[in-house]
Amino acid sequence: MLDRVALITGNAGKAAEYAALLGIEVTPAKAELTEVQSLDVAVVAARKAADAYAQIGEPVLVDDTGLTVHAWNGLPGALVAWFLDTVGAQGILTMTAGLTDRSATVSTALGYATADGVRVFQGTVSGSLAPEPRGTSGFGYDSIFIPDTDSSGRTYAQMTSEEKNKISHRSRAVEEMRNALGLA
Repeated sequence: MLDRVALITGNAGKAAEYAALLGIEVTPAKAELTEVQSLDVAVVAARKAADAYAQIGEPVLVDDTGLTVHAWNGLPGALVAWFLDTVGAQGILTMTAGLTDRSATVSTALGYATADGVRVFQGTVSGSLAPEPRGTSGFGYDSIFIPDTDSSGRTYAQMTSEEKNKISHRSRAVEEMRNALGLA
């Protein structure tokens, strides 16, 4: 049974968050990874997990997250970090200002690699883009994404961490992993 995994991250807080979600020891680790250019977070996570395992040689976990604007046919997808770095959340909203279809999804893919190979676990939440940034919690696109799972119409950034973690795409991916690996 899995009781420990290395998470490829430079953020010890992220490792602690995954430890709490998975109920196992998660230690931060570093690796030089090639990030394939794909809109699909599962493709990116699978490649990163395989590369990380080849370097570290122990069970390893990587994550990749994406935001898909339906009217943009899959963009920015797994490239959302690049969009956020170049134009920010407000820039994404500016580019989508004329859209009548503001539906979007957010997805997290967890790539898990061992000597037996790579498995990918994915969680997705449907929602829509807010007309303007709202809230101060979270990071990235949290201030512009309104999940359908919240009946009050709040963005992720308007929720407490506990509220967001109950309904988020990351928590859904973790739940899929927990069930598949018998950690539940």
